[in-house]
Amino acid sequence: MSERRAFSVLCAATFFHFLAMGVFLSGLPLFVSEELRGSKAAVGLAIGAFSVTAVLTRPFIGRRVDRFGRVWFLRGAPVLVGVSAVALLGARSLPVVIAIRMLQGVAGSSFYTAAATVTTDMAPSDSRASYISRFSLFLYAGFAAGPAVGEALIQARGYSTAWLVSLAASAVAVSIVWFVPETKPADLSDEPVVKTRRLVHPAAVGPGLVLLTVAVGYTAISSFLPLYSRSIGMGSSGGLYATFAMTILVVRLISGRLADRLGNAKVALPGLFSGAAGMALLATVPSPAAAYVGVALFGTAHALVFPALMSMTVDRVDDRERGEALGSFTACFDLGAAFGGYLVGFIADQAGYRAAWAMPGVVCLLGAAGLIAIARRSSPALALSPTASKG
Repeated sequence: MSERRAFSVLCAATFFHFLAMGVFLSGLPLFVSEELRGSKAAVGLAIGAFSVTAVLTRPFIGRRVDRFGRVWFLRGAPVLVGVSAVALLGARSLPVVIAIRMLQGVAGSSFYTAAATVTTDMAPSDSRASYISRFSLFLYAGFAAGPAVGEALIQARGYSTAWLVSLAASAVAVSIVWFVPETKPADLSDEPVVKTRRLVHPAAVGPGLVLLTVAVGYTAISSFLPLYSRSIGMGSSGGLYATFAMTILVVRLISGRLADRLGNAKVALPGLFSGAAGMALLATVPSPAAAYVGVALFGTAHALVFPALMSMTVDRVDDRERGEALGSFTACFDLGAAFGGYLVGFIADQAGYRAAWAMPGVVCLLGAAGLIAIARRSSPALALSPTASKG
């Protein structure tokens, strides 16, 4: 199989895997709130449980991806999502939903870490951000369709139908991903460069902490759009989810090339300000029109920040530690999502949605300050220039 065709197969599998995952984004907040009568904090806890196991397993999975290869993690993840969909058919309590979400977290860390590593394996060193952006287009296409499909199915046919559609999408992902070839470089030793165990790869710390600040807002939007849309008189959150994901898709068509050309920090910094502006709008103007603009601004933020920071991380690491570094980098996102979902829900319970939306906006500004500090401390080759040297 040619490299171009292999990348296309990976992207197709990614779409169906995240279509299956996207059904839960809109379905589970409604399920916990309406069927289980849970509070907003309970919704945040259930959604954030995904990130608990994801953040704990990503470094472990990253090291195993480097040592044993990528494909088995790609193939196993959709199976776990399908198992979780079947389990939800019988879920009747919040602890059961939390346990299922934790299983989905393992699936999420496995698939994304392996798929992102395959993408960077295939990408030329001077266009990594572009490849990452192209790969993520299919991820967010799945996330654009999944929540809208899930909410429509729930309203028309009930929760069981939505979970079964997720199961079907997972089965399609498994059948496609089986054809993705192994991309672990054959000339590299099976042993990692650094043999000592470590929780986080050093190259991922700076970019990962900045990414963490974006993860809080991302999880707030992902978790609470179904409930927030109803509080401001909208019948469905499907349009907001679609706007969020489609904004990410459109902006990522150019964000990778911009990062390769202008430098990672120069692209990520405006994204962080866009995220703060989007959250400020949601916090101050509780209306449908403002909601659409706010989620679009935050979608722009995520589209600019994520590929640039991931490329920055990969540029700073040896090929033999690429999976571990990416596992640590994305674990930072999961960490922000894990506490962010519950914290936003708690604030919404105590002080309303205005305060809940304001908090992630302030956190984005902290991320911008952190990125500026990283850029000033780093060499130009790592932080500011279009091409970055390894090491």
